[in-house]
Amino acid sequence: MNNAANIPANQPAPADKYASTPRLFGRKQPVHQVLGGGTTADVLLWRKQHLSVGLFVGATLAWTLLEKTGYTVLSIVSNVTLFLVVILFVWSNVAALLNRAPPPLPELSLSEDFVLSTASSVRLELNKALAIAHDVALGKDFKLFLKVIAVLWIVSTVASWFNLLTLIYICIVLALTLPFIYDKYEDVIDHHANRISEQAQAHYKKLDENVFSKIPKAPVKEKKIQ
Repeated sequence: MNNAANIPANQPAPADKYASTPRLFGRKQPVHQVLGGGTTADVLLWRKQHLSVGLFVGATLAWTLLEKTGYTVLSIVSNVTLFLVVILFVWSNVAALLNRAPPPLPELSLSEDFVLSTASSVRLELNKALAIAHDVALGKDFKLFLKVIAVLWIVSTVASWFNLLTLIYICIVLALTLPFIYDKYEDVIDHHANRISEQAQAHYKKLDENVFSKIPKAPVKEKKIQ
């Protein structure tokens, strides 16, 4: 008899049962490629454990220092910068007196291409957000209106639980745990996520047919042709 038939109903099936499950959000690339495929992806997936551990420990120490000691970000940045400037200044002068090489400090500058590409990316994202806000404000898309309201309500609720510093720390911890867990158990997670998505879509379809479709939409003004 097949081994799968002997598995109790309250136990999950083996992971190979989920191998043919569609990927979450319809992705076709591995998780590592979705995250950029570089050092950032290696850190988030714990493939460079020394960097991942360093980021986690550093974030934890920074959060503890700022949250428990009463220091502010500005005071810590100022003190660290002051400490580095003094060390580099003394190092450079001592090295000149002893005919030694100065500290290996690279030239700090931003290239024009980097600034322009960053500004262009920010402009595109802002235009998308403004377009969504425009459609919501004019009542053109009731479904989009509900989504925006839900997201803003969630953000407001979560922000009331934590301060900004704690929220940033939680985001860092989640970034170091969720991609790693998903990469390790992606077949099982995709299987259950797709089942939940199918059920949610079925409920939403009923709600759309019974409620949303009956709500009158704002009339679309035709552009005058001169």
